[in-house]
Order: sequence, then structure tokens, then C-alpha cells
Amino acid sequence: MNVGIDNIDDGIYNICSLIHNLVNIDVEFFDSFHNSSLQLFKFQKPLIIEDLRFSSILDIENLLKNKKSNDLLYYTDNFNLNYLCLGIFTEQNYSSGTIIVGPFLSDIPDDLLISKVIQLNNLPLGYRQELREYYKALTILDSKTYKNIGSLMVNLSSNPLINTNISFVQNNNGISNIKDSQEIDDRKFYSDIEFRYKLEREIQNSVAKGESEEALKLMNSFEFNPTHRVPNNPLRAWKNYGFVINTLLRIGADKGGVSPIYIHNISDKFAILIEKVTSKAELDSLLKDMTLQYCDLVKSFSISQYSPVVGKCIDYIKINFYNKISLKTISNEIGISPSHLSRSFKKETNFTITEFINKVKIEEAKVLIKQNELSITDIALKVGFENHNYFCSVFKKLTSYTPKEYLLKA
Repeated sequence: MNVGIDNIDDGIYNICSLIHNLVNIDVEFFDSFHNSSLQLFKFQKPLIIEDLRFSSILDIENLLKNKKSNDLLYYTDNFNLNYLCLGIFTEQNYSSGTIIVGPFLSDIPDDLLISKVIQLNNLPLGYRQELREYYKALTILDSKTYKNIGSLMVNLSSNPLINTNISFVQNNNGISNIKDSQEIDDRKFYSDIEFRYKLEREIQNSVAKGESEEALKLMNSFEFNPTHRVPNNPLRAWKNYGFVINTLLRIGADKGGVSPIYIHNISDKFAILIEKVTSKAELDSLLKDMTLQYCDLVKSFSISQYSPVVGKCIDYIKINFYNKISLKTISNEIGISPSHLSRSFKKETNFTITEFINKVKIEEAKVLIKQNELSITDIALKVGFENHNYFCSVFKKLTSYTPKEYLLKA
């Protein structure tokens, strides 16, 4: 946790510290001169967000001037990040400063959200990965939770905190576990273990092939109760089980020929979401979604049918398509002669490298056109075309539509 304190009132500090420790979300206090006097942060914000957020702070402070002491402001900035904001009042006058809790998200972040943020703020596509990692680490709050946090903020600011005296009592009387005293059928025990590991291999193979229906069917027959591993905390046991399944599916995607770059992103995302579940039912739903997404990953990004050289080339293009790349650029990166790479790529994919680069660019452009938030010229520049007419020509060649026709069709 990063902590910064600058001449902060004890009452304000106690309120901010209590909220931060309870909900594990960033809390910051701005004084009446717009100075950040207290920062309780989990981790550092990306510089691009840090550099552009001052205008949001001024906007929040201006909005709070017209509020009452028990009014809470739910503020969403231009990065689609949410904040709970509370003005600190003196005799009903907003003059003492502002407590800001956040950022947090209201839904699971996906690539569509990241694309919209990049478009809205006119950012280079090179920021995509950094933003994706940052958003994955943010807390997701539903309406009930953020309302409860807001209620806590208002009440804490209106009433002085009372010091708490804690008495510690430990009960050392053990409780016998009836199950431990029962005779265990060894043959059934080992048979269950063998079946479970066989089922795990079958699930991995289904994911490796991108067979989502078969993978879900196998997952539904995967009966295992891990609660004996953490007897006093069954939810913790189920979360640990979720991490095991995440690893299982990740290995399946790796066997399916998906680049570690893509696997890492989805694996990290679900590790964070598993830790945030509050019930087994919520975990069951998440595991189903996780299985489907790993299978979709294999369908979309598997390079198992290609040689290692061509596979590396495909990965490089998909990650760097918005930059100015060429056969020479890629061959230097991979460490192979341009002529050999060109022949191998054409033989295995039926595309020249230039054709494949354009194909990837146009697929990204189709997503941006459907969002209908940028001009065609801006979209062309975003995906790496320097010439508007050439972009339109390539788009028409690959889709049979002009960009404008595609927009109307979408």
C-alpha cells in the first residue's frame, strides 16, 4: 500500500483509513485548495491516467458545491473509472475538502471497454496492454456494495469516531471430527482419485481443441468437494479449487497452441475474479464462463497448426499490427532470413505477410467501425494505415464493403 500524508486532520485520516482497510480500494483526500493531502493507494495508476485526472478532480469539487453534507456523488470519469465522492462540510458549507474512494469498476473489463477508453481519450493503441492489466486489477462493485460504502462514508463524516476496546478470547476446546473416525473405503478412495485425474486430462484435451460444449459437459461431471482442506473457511477452499481449475484450463489452452501472452491475460483476469467471489454459486457461474472463454481463446488464437517460426510471426503481427511493421521488421525480430520467412508463411497460411497484416488490421477496424465513435480516417490511423484511400481500398477488398457501407450494415 502506498501512503502519502500531508498535514491531514486526524478525523479525516481515521475516516479514510477505516474505509480503505475495510473495502481495500484507493482513498484520497483533497483539501480546499485542490491539493492531494492523503493518498491510501493499493498500487500506482498508469501515468496516462494520472496525467489526465486533474480536470476530473476539479469537476468533482465543482459538483459537490451544490450538494448537502449527506449527499454522495457517484462519478464516472473519461476512462470509465468510478469514484464515490463526499464533500466535507463545516456548518453546512462545503469548505473543508473532498474524500474520493476509487477507482473501481461496475462490470468485468473486456477488450471492448479498453477500446472505447482508447478512442474516447484519443490514445495510441500501444496503451492497450497497460490499460488492460490495470483494469483487470481493479475492484468490481455492484450497486448494493457501493451504496453501503457510501452510507458508511456519510455516517462516518457526520459522527465522531469512538475508540474501540477489543477483548481477545480463544476457545481451546477441540471438536472431534466424526468423519475422521469413520472407516474409509480405500478402494473407492483411490478409484475416485484416478477418475478425477482422468477427467482433468479430458477437460484439458477438450479445451486444447476449443470444444466448448464437451468441456462444459466434462466440467459438470467434475464432482469434488474441497472443503475438508480448509475446514473453518469453506469459501476459501472453493476459491482455491477455482485457482486449480484456472490452471487446468490454462494448460489446456497452452496445449492448444495459444501464445503465452494471451493465456497470461485471461489467466490473470480470472485469478482476480475468483478471489472476489462471495459464494459457491457465484464461483460456479464464473467457472462456466472461464471454461467458455478459454475455449474461445483456442478458437481465435491457436497457432498449433503452424511451425514455430510461422507461429511466432503470427503472434508478432497480432500484437504489433498498429505499428509500421514489414517482412524485414518481423524477420529481424524472429531471427530468420526474410526470404525463408516469406516462403514458409505463404506455404502454411496461404497469405503473404503483407496480406495477413492487412487482414488483422481490417478485423480491428471492423470492431471500431461497429462502435461508431471515430471517423473513418481516425480508424484508419488507429489500425496503422497512413493513407485513407488505401485503407478503404483494402477494406473493400477483404470485406466486399466500403467502411461506410459496413457501418450501415452493422
